[in-house]
Formats: sequence, C-alpha cells, structure tokens
Amino acid sequence: MAALKHNQAGKIRIIGGTHRRQMISVIAHQGLRPSADRVRETVFNWMNHQWGGVFADKAILDAFTGSGAFGLECISRGATDVLMVDNHAAAITQIQQILKNWGVQTNGGATQADVLALCPALIAQGKIFDWIVLDPPFERDMLAAIAPYLNQLTHADSWLYVEVEAKMNLGALAALGWTQIKEGRTQQVAYGLWRKAT
Repeated sequence: MAALKHNQAGKIRIIGGTHRRQMISVIAHQGLRPSADRVRETVFNWMNHQWGGVFADKAILDAFTGSGAFGLECISRGATDVLMVDNHAAAITQIQQILKNWGVQTNGGATQADVLALCPALIAQGKIFDWIVLDPPFERDMLAAIAPYLNQLTHADSWLYVEVEAKMNLGALAALGWTQIKEGRTQQVAYGLWRKAT
C-alpha cells in the first residue's frame, strides 16, 4: 500500500498475531503517513528473527505513532508493555478505541503528547525500551531532535526501527553509536533496523 496522501483516509492491515488480517481505519489528517503493509511485514519478519517471535516480554515505544500501526501490531503479537505516543488527539482517541474493542490493557497504551517533551519524563522515570519505533513526520528534522534521548531510553540489546524520507541523512544516529543492521527502500522512504555498535 502506498503511503497515504495528505488528508486521505484509508485502512491498514494487522499482519500477524491474535488480530491478524484485521483492517484498521486511518483517519484523514495532514501529514499522517502510515507505513505500507509490505514494509511493516518486512520489519516484523526482521524482529521475529531477532526475538524468536516472542514479543510478550518486550517494552516497546512507538513514537510518532500516527495510525498506531506498529504498536498495535506488537500488541497483536503478544506485547503488553507498549507505549504509543502522538500529539494528534483524534489519532490517539482512535487507537484507544481499538484497544477497547480488542479488550486489551497495556502498560503504556496510547498517549497524546509531544514525544520530544515526553522523553525527559520517561528518562526521569528510568524507563528503558527493548525496541523504539521512529517514524516521524517528514520534512521536520524530528529524528535529529529525538536522537540525543535514545541512548538513555535503551540498553545494550535494544533495537531502533527508523523510517524516514528516502533522501534523509541518518548521520545523527551513527554519531551516537548506532549501526544499521537491516535496511530497505521504496521510492518514498528509507527504513531499517539499528542497534548499538559493539
């Protein structure tokens, strides 16, 4: 599925787990750009390989969650410690309704907040994530803004998923000691898994 155009509503598909094949509506919102189903399928194949298909014991931050596609996919696969964050109220309300319909309660859930403002609070709480999903809005340099917080929110075996516009330079992550392990590309986006350099 191609990325949605501005203000275009649509649907995304849960790829695996308890809610496999369920279609999730995507609200029409300027800048909301859900990852294509096939991109998410590739990414979750990567993570299944890394984690042996076990998500239940992992803490996951879906920053800039938008449609909630990544966080909901993790929950469908058994994760119970998932925090989905976005500053758009309608998007968060929709994700909360999906969780209610699923009968799911997570340690985190869907929170309306500015991710950059929330990071210091999470660090102060001592919160550490096994996987952070970073799919920020395009053309706003949000990745460079959040990058300085990442090492304090992760441990030596944590993973990052990064999805950005194809032309973007990811030097900020490399400078902080992260190495790209897997990568993919479409006409519009570059995406990949990153891990701390050893």
